[in-house]
Formats: sequence, C-alpha cells, structure tokens
Amino acid sequence: MKELFVPLVVSALLIAMCLYLHFKVLRKASREIPQLQDNIRYPILIVMTVIFVTHLVEIVLFAIAFWIMAVTGLGSLNGAHNSTAADYLYFSIASYTTLGIGDITPEGAMRLVAGIEALTGLLLIAWSASFTYLTMERIWSPQEE
Repeated sequence: MKELFVPLVVSALLIAMCLYLHFKVLRKASREIPQLQDNIRYPILIVMTVIFVTHLVEIVLFAIAFWIMAVTGLGSLNGAHNSTAADYLYFSIASYTTLGIGDITPEGAMRLVAGIEALTGLLLIAWSASFTYLTMERIWSPQEE
C-alpha cells in the first residue's frame, strides 16, 4: 500500500504546485505583455524567457522530491550517477521533457513519480506552446518582422 499511496500523494502535491505556478506565471504574463510598447522581439523574448524559467523551476521541484524520496528510502536512482544534485536535476529534466534517455532509471516509489512527471511536463509544455502562439498572434502584425 505504501508503494502506491506515497508516490501518489507526492505526485499530487507536485502536480498542484506546478499547475498553480504555471497558471500564475502565465496569467501575470498575459496581463503584462500587452502593455509593452516595443517592437515584436522584446515581448516574445520576455514570454520565452519567463516560460523557460518557469519550466526550470518546475523541474527543480521534481528533482528535490526525488532527492527527498531517495534520502528517506522511498526509492532510488540506478545507473550512471553519483547521487549528486546534478544527477537528480538531470534525471528530472529527462523525465519532464519525456526524453527518457535511460542511463539513469528510478526504482521503488520514484518510478510512479517519474511517470507522472513526464505526463505533467507534457501537459505544461503544451500549455506553454499554446500560450506562446496566442501571445504571438495577439501582438504580431504583418508589417513587423
């Protein structure tokens, strides 16, 4: 039961944090970006930077959760790693982006959280792409390049 309950609770908390963060950041960006009275490059660069940093923060949240799970004995990473912060971050990036290289694999409760991270990342990346498209459509004019 613990093998299922703990990763589901951890995943639910991470999903809630990521969705809330993503919503708040995109909502603030949607209010602020139209107020910029500059050429097309500046608002789009801001949108892309804000989205990129937001995804990095979400990845770090999952990496911290993986580290905590490993420290508390709820799972481990196997393969080519030294259990450093960089290894947890790398694994989280590979999971979030659904890259799944396979040189580091999760064991125990981490397996379920890694799978849910991939689904969460897919959802949030699609949301970001949609937001970027709608923002570009709103501020892009045929005369500007």
